Amino acid sequence: MRHLLLATLSVACFAADPVLPTKAEVAALASQAQNFLLSDQQASGCLVTGNKFTLGVTEIAIVGLGMEPGLPASDARIQKALAFMLTFKQPDGGIYNPADGVANYCTSLALQAWSATKSGDPADIKAAQNFLFGIQNTTEGSVNKGGIGYGSKGPGNEDLLNTTYAITALRNSGISAEDPRLKEALKFVERCQNLSSVNKLPWVENDGGGVYAPDESKAAGSWDKKSTETPAEKPKLASYGTMTYALISSYLALDLKKDDQRVQAALAWCRDNYRFDSNPGMVKGKEAQGLMYYYTAMAKTFDLLDQNTMQLKDGTTVDWRADLFQAIKGKAQITGDKASWINNADRWAEGSQHLCTAYMLMALKRIHASLP
Repeated sequence: MRHLLLATLSVACFAADPVLPTKAEVAALASQAQNFLLSDQQASGCLVTGNKFTLGVTEIAIVGLGMEPGLPASDARIQKALAFMLTFKQPDGGIYNPADGVANYCTSLALQAWSATKSGDPADIKAAQNFLFGIQNTTEGSVNKGGIGYGSKGPGNEDLLNTTYAITALRNSGISAEDPRLKEALKFVERCQNLSSVNKLPWVENDGGGVYAPDESKAAGSWDKKSTETPAEKPKLASYGTMTYALISSYLALDLKKDDQRVQAALAWCRDNYRFDSNPGMVKGKEAQGLMYYYTAMAKTFDLLDQNTMQLKDGTTVDWRADLFQAIKGKAQITGDKASWINNADRWAEGSQHLCTAYMLMALKRIHASLP
C-alpha cells in the first residue's frame, strides 16, 4: 500500500492514494477532450476560437487528436485542420504566420502534426526541416550555438523549449540523431542543464535540473552572456519543472539512454521535486505558471522512458500515471460529453481553454499508452 506523500518533501498530497486508472477510464476522458476540441472547429478547419495563436493551437490539437486512440488522417475533420495548417506555408519552407513571431513553434508543430497523422507531402516535410535548420544558431563561440529560437528574434536568442520542439519534430520526421546539426543541438541542450560535468557556465550548481536557456531561467535568474568580466557574484539560474522534463525528452530524442548520467541527474531533480499542485521551481506567487505544459511534458517524458514508477527520497514508490490522471481529472471542466481545461495563471498562453485542453489530451494519450 502506498503511503501519503510528505509535504515536507515538497510533494503534493492527496486525500488518499491515487488508484491506477483503467485504459477505459483514460480513453473516456480523452474522448471528452476530443469532443470539446472538435466541437469548435471552424469552416476554415481551424480548431480554436478566441485565441491569437490560431495556427499553433490548431497544430497542437491535431497532434493530440492523431495520437492513439485517435482519429485517422482520413477523418474529414483532421483533413480540414491539416488543410488550414497548409494555408500558412511560407516561401522559405516554414509553416507559420509571420505576424505571430513563433515560426519555429508552428513549423515544428506542423512536422509533428504530419507525423502524428501519418500524412504530409514529402516536399513540404523536407522544406520544413530545412527551415528549422536554417534558423539554428551556428555562431562559433556563442553559448547558444546549436540552439533554435523563435525564428523571429535573430541569433543569440535561442532557448531550450523552442529547441525541444524542433528536436522532436526533426527526429519524428526522419532526421538521424547522428546528423551533425543535431549533434550541435545536443551541446546546446547540455548548456541548459545544471550539471557541471557537461556545462561549464558560471551559474551551474549541480542540481541536475533544466533552465530556459544558457543565460536565462524563467523561474528566477539570468546571466549576461555578453559580459567579458567575471561576475562579482555567481549568477543564479533556477531549475524548474517544465524545462527539466523538456531537457530529458530532448536527450531521449537524441538517443541518449536512460542510464546516461545526464538523464539520471535530471531524473533525480524530478524525483526531488515530484508534485502536481505547481510547476516546481517557479518563484512564490507564480507557482501555477506553465502547469498544463508541465503535465504534458511529464507524461511525454515518462512514456518515452517506459517508466511507470519512481522512488522518492523517503522511500515512497509513486506511479506517475495514477497521480497525473487524478490531477488532470480533478481540473477538468465537464459539460455533457465534453471536457476542457484552463489555467487561471495565464502565462505562456495557458489562459486559452483550447490550448490547455489540447495539452491535456496529449497527456491523457500518453497515460493511456502506458497502461496494461
